[in-house]
Amino acid sequence: MVPIDDILIRIKQMLQFRRITTQKRFIPQIDGLRFVAISSVVLLHLYAALEAGIIPAPWKMSSDLPKRGVELFFAISGFILGIPFASHYVLKAARVDLKQYFLRRLTRLEPPYFISLLVWAAVQMMVGHRHLGEMGPHLLSSFAYLHNAFFGAFPGAINLVAWSLEIEIQFYVLVPLLALLFTIPSASIRRIALAGLILGSGFLSIAAHRNIHLRASILYYLAFFLAGFLVCDLYLTRHEWKPSFRWDLLALCGWPLVWYFEGNVGHILLPFVIVVLYLTAFRGRICSAIFSNRVITDVGGMCYSIYLFHVLVISAGRHISTPLHIGQNFWAYYGLQAVLILPCVLISCGPFFLIIERPCMDREWPRKLWHWWQELVSSATQPQEPLPRPSLDPE
Repeated sequence: MVPIDDILIRIKQMLQFRRITTQKRFIPQIDGLRFVAISSVVLLHLYAALEAGIIPAPWKMSSDLPKRGVELFFAISGFILGIPFASHYVLKAARVDLKQYFLRRLTRLEPPYFISLLVWAAVQMMVGHRHLGEMGPHLLSSFAYLHNAFFGAFPGAINLVAWSLEIEIQFYVLVPLLALLFTIPSASIRRIALAGLILGSGFLSIAAHRNIHLRASILYYLAFFLAGFLVCDLYLTRHEWKPSFRWDLLALCGWPLVWYFEGNVGHILLPFVIVVLYLTAFRGRICSAIFSNRVITDVGGMCYSIYLFHVLVISAGRHISTPLHIGQNFWAYYGLQAVLILPCVLISCGPFFLIIERPCMDREWPRKLWHWWQELVSSATQPQEPLPRPSLDPE
């Protein structure tokens, strides 16, 4: 019988929400920024779900606005994936093992993503009455991260938010090549080159937007990934960053711009705004404390699970809660719906994070799973010792 103390220890380990990081490198401000990004995505999708509700919305949301959170995520990806390559080229750290790099992407991201596709497909079959034959090509292309290329981002999509994950995969493949920018020995020239490429990519996105397939590709969003590269360069080569209230003031003025810029102007200027705002997360006295808060970093750390399933939870929740309202003011209505639905998002996505996503953050999980399976099979196939026959002796 397993001791109760061991059971309690295992339960405590399972209920840890802090993400498992590669090489034990944990930067709390990054998970704080993930919190902002996923909050933007969820809150704007909630607004879109309520737009046609019983109380009219004050303004019609543009199709670009919900993507702001995704663009914040892209910059975070540029920062995180740039660190090991920049550390090697700039700080002379160990070389990145490309086999392990790609294997890590495979074992970390695919299991939660594939499971989400199957869940979404099942829901669409049962609730949306979509036939498997019609969904088949969309499902298979999504498994291969090619739905954007074949069909565009949204037509027939299984998981409505998976379009951005396909762009992430394109960036992951290109990172070893793009990271050669860090081989430029002069820091000033390297940063000027990155800034120039960010600006050039912004103008390139204007042409890419005209094509339904290119606007859902790395060509349209490259500037945001490169913005993360620039923040990575500045972060790794910092000497002494003293927190300052000036950076907090800059953040206060800059964050609203993220949701103000739209269209072509947004794709040209917004990456530079993001660079400044991400620096404030490290350099502002108040910002650094906020973005390092444990509750914020824990929610930000489970952003992938929330991203994969939040639309399903919002869609289910609004069918029950949308008739509830206080007066006829939309923002009071929106606040009430947020109070009712957002906890459901966390409660629904939290178990998925703990059971599926977080274990996949451990780079050794395939080996551990294989050993566990071998032990299970071995214990099942071993012959059981026969029970002793009951004695007839009264003593």
